Amino acid sequence: MKIDESVSLIIPAYNEEKNIGRVLNMVSKIKWLDEIIVVDDGSTDKTLEVINKYKKVVVVGRAKNGGKGQALADGIRKSKFKLLIFLDADLIGLKEIHLLRLLAPVLFTKSADLTLGVFGLKKINSTKIANRTFPRISGQRAIWKKYLPPLSKIRHEKYGADIVITMGVPKSKIAVVVLDGLSQVIRERKDKDWIRSVQARYRMYRDILKSIKKQKKEIIQDLDLRS
Repeated sequence: MKIDESVSLIIPAYNEEKNIGRVLNMVSKIKWLDEIIVVDDGSTDKTLEVINKYKKVVVVGRAKNGGKGQALADGIRKSKFKLLIFLDADLIGLKEIHLLRLLAPVLFTKSADLTLGVFGLKKINSTKIANRTFPRISGQRAIWKKYLPPLSKIRHEKYGADIVITMGVPKSKIAVVVLDGLSQVIRERKDKDWIRSVQARYRMYRDILKSIKKQKKEIIQDLDLRS
């Protein structure tokens, strides 16, 4: 398929040695992707070793884990093109059609400035329910670089970085698309230390809620300044 616009794909990764290869096997075969950037956020496993096997991938390595916000900011800074796609590193069932669905509203129909991708509900789990209920937390998205907030705002967030990226785009210009057949690794099932996994999940949602509260406060302040 031919796409007239150059596209950069950004994937943040932390300790994803068992998953990142599955994602890169697919995206590295897509001819219209002009740039694939993977940010290794200080992984302590063999994530970086796996990433380095893919010649098409631009690797951004971080010596120390700084959180998703810093990883995304580094990937954005490294990217060359105006149109960006973001994907998580632990996706299951990823296909080219999923990336095209993310692009459709912002590039083909031009009906949105930001697309958020949510999982289908064929096999329901907690991640899919949260993803469908709160699309703004989705890591699967497409956006024009000009609509991104300053990188300094993104860098200061952890899991709340996804929320920060959406807050600058009016609701009327955000499209939500269903990515049928796509899912994500459920950490609580895979991690032998399930207590630690649940704690990590709690920290993730805590960071997201903090970001929502913080961004709403800043928006109100901006409105007060304009009035």
